[in-house]
This record gives sequence, structure tokens and C-alpha cells, in this order.
Amino acid sequence: MSAVQSSISTPLRTTTTTPTSMGTIGNQNLYNNPSSLQPLYLIAQLLQQIQSQQTPTPIPVPTSAPATLTTSERNILNSLFATNDNGTVDATITVLEGGVADNRLSAGDIVVVSDAAGNQLGSKQLTAQDMSEIRFRENMVATTGSIKSGWGLTDNLVKIAGGTLARPETRTYTDPINGSTGTERVLERNKFWEVVERGSRRYMVMRSTDNNGRALRPSDAINHIFSNRGSYLFDCATPMTVLNLKATLDTIGADAFDRNTQGKLTISAWYDPFDNYHSDGGYIFRLRKANAGEIVVNGHANLAGETARFDTNQGDRFIVGNIYYFDKPGDTSSLFQGWNAVYLGQTTEGSHRFWSSSIGEVAVKFRADGSWVPAGGTYSDYYLGAAVADPNLPRLQNWA
Repeated sequence: MSAVQSSISTPLRTTTTTPTSMGTIGNQNLYNNPSSLQPLYLIAQLLQQIQSQQTPTPIPVPTSAPATLTTSERNILNSLFATNDNGTVDATITVLEGGVADNRLSAGDIVVVSDAAGNQLGSKQLTAQDMSEIRFRENMVATTGSIKSGWGLTDNLVKIAGGTLARPETRTYTDPINGSTGTERVLERNKFWEVVERGSRRYMVMRSTDNNGRALRPSDAINHIFSNRGSYLFDCATPMTVLNLKATLDTIGADAFDRNTQGKLTISAWYDPFDNYHSDGGYIFRLRKANAGEIVVNGHANLAGETARFDTNQGDRFIVGNIYYFDKPGDTSSLFQGWNAVYLGQTTEGSHRFWSSSIGEVAVKFRADGSWVPAGGTYSDYYLGAAVADPNLPRLQNWA
């Protein structure tokens, strides 16, 4: 994985960011030890943290016609550049043609952020890498909108509906990460995937060939999960990994995706065989934990090790396409202990839109007391945790 990062997630207005520890989110392996990170991954993370503390120097803004933005593009740019510490859009975004005059958002265009009086707060010329990030986030949002409530819920991590084998098959396998060999039991199968049991954990592993011996493409296997959603059931973490793979496929194209994933496509919660940190689902995490009893929601206090509260003073920000976590205090073992959610942006009346698998899109209005507890609705027994997952942009760029 490349250790070079070119992210546009740096705000154009001065903010205070505190680097935080890394970890994973979800019902399985929620709090992994960050000491297991490998050097290249640490370098990429450090670069992102350093970059997030820098304030870009505004560049000269040319006098040119503004580019036309789609609703999705404006939503993403607002979350990146025009949102204050309360998660509210309080500035105006204008994009000027700075490269090819094609009347659409593209590399070379200049993002200008202005306050209500028209004073320029900052500007940024978009690079090809910046556009990859925007398209990835756009594809995340578009996919959640196309699959409504996603997949059915299971406490078995992964399951192929109707695919149970009459007799499980036992065979040896080679670990795609370290090359070690072991024994697994094949429990379920369909055209593209097999569910296997390795020790006490279940994985959904892509088949290399179909029943007739024809080679299968990873891009087709991923698309099958989305076009045949009734055939798959997941826990609440696995869909985030699947969404990441789908957004990556739609951003870089099938050929590049197939080239980088062939022989390694294995899915189980946040398990990820493609980089040096193997339980991140293709994201870069920021996670803080709380001491026992720090957070109380509807009379239920958190246990030691649950997530701390979302806190903009600690650098937490709402960015469209990022993954967030609604934590239920006092519950660290049930299927409903927490919900991973894709952030979709803010509504005109101030609510924040999130998408979770088996739930779908939910508009959340938080209490006015700064607790980051939803004021009623689906997540009313939960609080927004300090667990934020950004796209792994170095890997996205390396794969492309």
C-alpha cells in the first residue's frame, strides 16, 4: 500500500484536531489493539493526521464561470469544506472552472468557500486524487440509495440464504494474508460464494470457478451481492465492508478492481485481506473509548471499553460517505449493541441522514444538550460514538 496520501478531507477553515487511536467498529472484534498496525499503515495514518492539522493557503482565484454541480457533489463538498463544528453547513461553496472548461466538476477546478457576507474563507484546486475521493463518496451514497434497507440481519456474520450444503465439506485452505495453511469446513454455497468456517469464525469466500469450471470475476461476485440481496444475510458490520468494495469497484472500474482483488476476496465483518491492517474493512479508523459510567442514555450507562462520545473538539467531523457508529450503552454482546451507519448529509431542516443495513435511511435530530443522543426515533437508545471510518484513499489510488 502506498504511504502517500492526497486527501481533500482537510478543512479550508482552521480547526483543532487531536490525533486519536485506531480500532474497528461493529458487533465483532470492535476494539482491536492498534499496536498490531504495520509500519506502512502507521505512516499513512500519521500523514493523514498531520495533514488534517494544516490549513491550506488560499490560492489565487481566477475570474471564470462557475462549474455546474450535481446535488450529490454539492452535498459532498459542503460536508468537506463548509460545515462547522456542530455539523451544520454555514458557508457557501462555489466551484470555478480552473482546468478544462467542461461545465462539470473535474480536476483543476477551484473550490471557493465564502461566508454569508461573501468574504472568501479559503480555496482549493482539485487534483485527480481529490476527484477519486469525491467519486468514491458519491458512489457510497448512490449505492445506499439504490438498495433501500440493504440485507437481512444475522448473528452469524455472513450467511447465504438457501445455500446450506446437505453435508459440510472439509478441505485445506491457504490464508491470503500470510500464506499459512489450515483446515476449513464449507457450510454454504451459491454461484459466486462459499461460506466457510475457520475455527469459530465464518467467512464468505469468493469461488475461483463456477460449477462448470469457468473462471469467475471478483467484480461480478460483488455485483451479485447487490443484485440478489435476498440471497445474503449479514451482521451490521459486514455491509460496510461490502459497500466499500462496491464503491471502489464503481470508482476505479472492473478491470482494476479484478486485478487487485483476484484470489483474495474474503468477507466477514471488518476482516480485510488487502492491506497491512486486517480488520478495517478498507477504511482508516479513528476511535476513542470511554471509561465505565461516563455516558448514560435513558438510564443505561456505558461499560468500560465502549466508544467515547462523538466530539468535534476532538476532531470528529461529519463527512458524506464516512462510516459512523451508534453505540447502545451497557450492551457489548447482543446483536443490537450498536449500528454502523453511512453518513448521507444534512437535511434542510437540520437533521442528519444516516443509512444502516436492515434499517435503511434514517433522519436523526440530536438532542440540544450536546450529548449526541438522538431525540427520538430509531437510534433513541443509542449515542453517536467516537468511531469514525474514512475511505482508505492511499489504497484507492494505488488500486487505480
